[in-house]
Amino acid sequence: MKKIALIVPALMLVMAGCSKHDDAAKAGSQVVAKVNGSEITVHQLNFALSKLGKLDQSQVKAASEKVLQQMVDLELLKQKSVDEKLDRDPNVLQVLEATKQQVLAQAYMQKVAAKQAAPSADDIKKFYDTHPELFSERNVYVIQEFAVKDGNEHASDIETGISAAKTADDLAKWLKDNNYVFSANASRKAAEQLPLELLKKLNTLKAGDTLVVKSPQALVLLFLAKVDRQPVDLEKAKPVIQQFLVNSNQQTVIKNEVSALRKDAKVEFYGDFSKLTLDSGATTAPAVPVAPAEAKPESAVASPVSETTEQPAHHNQAIEKGLSGL
Repeated sequence: MKKIALIVPALMLVMAGCSKHDDAAKAGSQVVAKVNGSEITVHQLNFALSKLGKLDQSQVKAASEKVLQQMVDLELLKQKSVDEKLDRDPNVLQVLEATKQQVLAQAYMQKVAAKQAAPSADDIKKFYDTHPELFSERNVYVIQEFAVKDGNEHASDIETGISAAKTADDLAKWLKDNNYVFSANASRKAAEQLPLELLKKLNTLKAGDTLVVKSPQALVLLFLAKVDRQPVDLEKAKPVIQQFLVNSNQQTVIKNEVSALRKDAKVEFYGDFSKLTLDSGATTAPAVPVAPAEAKPESAVASPVSETTEQPAHHNQAIEKGLSGL
């Protein structure tokens, strides 16, 4: 089933796009290949190419040829699959139906989200003013990070013991002298790369200070080796703020839409779930970002200033999550 789940979405695309396209042909589509009589049109090729993101003009020809070769392979596999009646296999049908459900749900979410008005200049200015730590008072932090194993059990003792530490070396020496097991890493983090709650705490500190953070795996000591003020003005911040507000508004309207649909729906549960009741206020829209193609789903507000980050050998989740949504 896992293998089928991985293969079927790709085959589904080919099955939809690489059979005989009489309607598309009537509309003037150009055929770029025929595979045992089944046509692949330029429209299907362009759609597949769009999944690669923006390409330089010099890359288009080579990418087109490579993608077309892959589409031919998929069409051949699809044809063989149909010959062996795998398109009637219950497991395949189940995955195809689940994929169809997800695609249609996503299409409706995008339709609903597209109705949202663009954020106003006042909305953008308000966001800028209420988040100085990200913009007007934006800092870039050079952090020495110490993850102390079993440190949560001795948090008070450790915090008292390192209070006199003036350097990262002082801190490491105290931990060693007191027989604590720890790992050390260094990183350079801009404000927008940090969790919001952590950022608020760091903003109250200065270079040479240490912040103690409890995480499930260890007690984390964040020594601020250096703090550079690198503000971002409103004009430079506008595009990223606008994109964040668009994404945020879209997610809100989708959640509201799902809540409304749940409220009006007649849903009945059976068997082991017969006592389950539908929560009309719940929001369970598929966790798929609804954003324009040019948006980066991994960060609704990208870094206003390009920063080079030294990646530690073992990342600490306390400072690697970044701002969820920012």
